[in-house]
Amino acid sequence: MGFLIHSGTLVCMDQAGTVARGDLLVRDGKIAALGPAVGDALAALPPAERPDSFDATGALVVPGLIQGHLHLCQTLFRGMAEQPNLLRWLTERIWPLEAAHTEASLAASARLGLLELVASGVSCVHDMGTVRHTETIGVVLEQTGVRAIFGKALMDQGVGVPAALIETPAACLAEARALARRFQGAAGGRLAVSLAPRFVLAASTRLWEAVAAESQASSLLVHTHLAESMSETRAVASAVSTTAARYLAQRGLMTERLVAAHGVWLDLEELMLVEGARASLVHCPGSNLKLGSGIAALGDWLRLDLKRGLGSDGAACNNRLDLFHEMGLAAGLARVRHPERPPTARAILALATSEGARALGLDQVGSLEVGKQADVAVVDVRGPHHGPAAEADPYTALVHAARASDVRLTLVAGRVLYRDGSWTTLDPDTVRAEARAEARGLARRAELSAAA
Repeated sequence: MGFLIHSGTLVCMDQAGTVARGDLLVRDGKIAALGPAVGDALAALPPAERPDSFDATGALVVPGLIQGHLHLCQTLFRGMAEQPNLLRWLTERIWPLEAAHTEASLAASARLGLLELVASGVSCVHDMGTVRHTETIGVVLEQTGVRAIFGKALMDQGVGVPAALIETPAACLAEARALARRFQGAAGGRLAVSLAPRFVLAASTRLWEAVAAESQASSLLVHTHLAESMSETRAVASAVSTTAARYLAQRGLMTERLVAAHGVWLDLEELMLVEGARASLVHCPGSNLKLGSGIAALGDWLRLDLKRGLGSDGAACNNRLDLFHEMGLAAGLARVRHPERPPTARAILALATSEGARALGLDQVGSLEVGKQADVAVVDVRGPHHGPAAEADPYTALVHAARASDVRLTLVAGRVLYRDGSWTTLDPDTVRAEARAEARGLARRAELSAAA
């Protein structure tokens, strides 16, 4: 029921910008006390209720990281789709592979992704599944103990889309509603469901309008891709005679419930449209570089105070699910694109913590504050790649020097999911073996070679 992290440096990511040496006490899945107040709280506990403890000497204690855009269904595709640009990547590799998924291969893909994510300090994922078997993803998320918002991909049209991935709007929404009935608020409130139309080219006007109505009625988030690449932007203009952002706004999707990944090719007027609607954008710099999609104008996102987060996208287009890597890329690319106003390291860390939580409408995570959910990561900064000032300047250490392998502890709602190389809800040998076997079967069913 309790857990104590002691002797670390707390990087709270609260509005006050609190950074202090001290302890953190967890009770009943929430942060019960921070800093000096921990001693008093411990003294009030009877001996039988003294919590398990973790020594965070030489480490930074931070909010659990939030993966703002992810495709767990694509973890098994890592290394299978290496060279094409976005639209060819989808039609020639990704969609055939997604169409070949079975429940077993999808579960193996999700577990492998979560094995990596949990060990890298991620406590919450925002996942877009494929079209079929999405309940399997929900079951894996439930069993693994992470916090998650997830949904099935909604697709009812598209050039090059396999028939197995196309459903009628009615069928799309029926399954999405069934997922919401099963998982919305499940696992003690850890899980939530989103409506996830893939992108403008894969969803008809009828489907978009149905999604808008469903989101308004149910308050479910809408998770989609937006203005990711120039070739996609041109194809959207040809298909609907406007840009993707304006098209969504015209159909009632541009609301505070919209969470859109990428936003690379949004112009200033569109960014202001997003801001005015209180919609959210998720920056995926690694994926955008890997697919040659472009560099998002993060400096403008910050200047306009857009709701914003950070994501790695899927393992098929990154290929690592490492938010420390994404933070470093986001900082460097923003400095190149906006040399006159480079973001601070704290602003970049916020994308993966406090701002990432705000982007997903999660007000009980993203910062270390009494009463919030105990989603926490501990990052060791004693390695040779960290300078002696790491604890004195934790934001720079986390954004520019830290690696996923520096993570020593990951908690979600006070539960230990990863501790010093050991997972509590996943067996790494079993996960890796299943992933290897299922990846081979997946490639055979998709009739694709292992290499792109």
